[in-house]
Amino acid sequence: MKKAILIALATVACQLAFAQTPDAIYKLVRHQWTVNADGTSDYRYRHEVQILRNRALVAYADKGETFVVYNPDLEELTVNEVYTIQADGRRVDMTPNAFVYQLPAECADCGRFSHMRELAMVHTGMELGCTVVVDYTIHRRYDLVNQTIQLPRECPVERLEVTISVPESQKLGIQLDNGYSGIDFGHYDVEQDEHFYSLVGTNLPQTFTDAYLPAALYPTLHFYNGTPQWTPELNDGIYQGANAAMGTTMTSRNKRENIVAVRDFLVDNIHLNDIDPVHLAYRHATPSEVWRSGCGTATDKAVLLAAILRAHNYNAQVVGEQADEVSILLDTLEYRLGVRSKSPLTLYGEAHDEVSRFTTNTTVDAELDTLSDGFYRLALPSVPGAPSMAAAYLALTRTAPLRSQACDLQSTITIPLPAGLKMVGGSVSHHLEYEGVGRLDISIKQSGKKLKVQRNLKLEQSVVPPADYSHFRQLLATWQSVNKVLLRSK
Repeated sequence: MKKAILIALATVACQLAFAQTPDAIYKLVRHQWTVNADGTSDYRYRHEVQILRNRALVAYADKGETFVVYNPDLEELTVNEVYTIQADGRRVDMTPNAFVYQLPAECADCGRFSHMRELAMVHTGMELGCTVVVDYTIHRRYDLVNQTIQLPRECPVERLEVTISVPESQKLGIQLDNGYSGIDFGHYDVEQDEHFYSLVGTNLPQTFTDAYLPAALYPTLHFYNGTPQWTPELNDGIYQGANAAMGTTMTSRNKRENIVAVRDFLVDNIHLNDIDPVHLAYRHATPSEVWRSGCGTATDKAVLLAAILRAHNYNAQVVGEQADEVSILLDTLEYRLGVRSKSPLTLYGEAHDEVSRFTTNTTVDAELDTLSDGFYRLALPSVPGAPSMAAAYLALTRTAPLRSQACDLQSTITIPLPAGLKMVGGSVSHHLEYEGVGRLDISIKQSGKKLKVQRNLKLEQSVVPPADYSHFRQLLATWQSVNKVLLRSK
């Protein structure tokens, strides 16, 4: 028995130690942007990544290949060197047939992007402990630079180097966001002037793999020497078919409903090609081109949406850091609407209310499921506005902040019961309150032939820090656990 326990403990210890080992580690990641005085620019990239676990090669094989997207009409790709240093120090160079040119997946189903190319470099000599070196340059026939890069990667980075230089005739704008303050994202040294910027980061942790991470979690670097112009104004106007289709879509007297209906139509009928604007020289197609082709980038779709709304006398502009949103002015209030999915129309700025509120006091009919031996199960109606994540699938502990939904929900319902039914186990009562996190009150009582259900939930945080996570999880788990009542005939 002791031997079995020792083996089990040793197995758990090995699993924990193994889980803490990253799949790979970047010895070096280097980005170099150089804007030339002749109106061109160059981007040079290099990484040296060491493979530590077999999963980096087999499970999703993201280190066994390197993919580079470019636009032959505007960009020239040069591979400087690609090779593998095996664990014993032997260098293995790639053979010519390991370079595969193909159409990028994000350019599929759109003839306007059929000229785009992706170079797939299939690395050779791969094994555990090897180091893959990739170095290439993209020469661009334009000098506009306006990009944002996330500094941490999917694996730890020992050394990160970023340099940007522009001619003396231009000024370089820099915005460095340090990310979430509760996490150590490594050390950064910075040097800069009006025309040059250098950042060196050391010991950057790997990013988290999680569906509930908040926006702006990781440190990012935004740099620019100019601003792209995203405008829905056209000389040729919008294709008349678009106006005709939108005229039949705008059937509501409510302006906000009409705006969302148009956006939903474009989400369903205009294929999204998620191409980095840098490969298109930060240019967008005209609304007529997008409509006729039935496809476009997120910016193309935002421009089309803004143009259609303008044609119907709405004050609409393309906005957003990635130019994938439309701003609409209604009754002096600014609303924002994304074009990638059917996201809700939201107020912007100080008027934006991030707290989901719901209050009801009503009577609903009982929906009973017949069980055996005179038992019945009553499903309680859901209360809209609570976080949609299932608490049962959340880990017990967490080291990263969690993106949630602040809410203030108050629901009181009365449910008439058929004669002869009684609650099993008596009344239900829950009260939880954690300062700065939230409060929960649940009460279910039977009074004669009626069931009175009171459920109140207040969550104060849209982003839950790790220190408050356990209390948040307990509030959510308790809230979600009270979703039915067991009844029995007397």
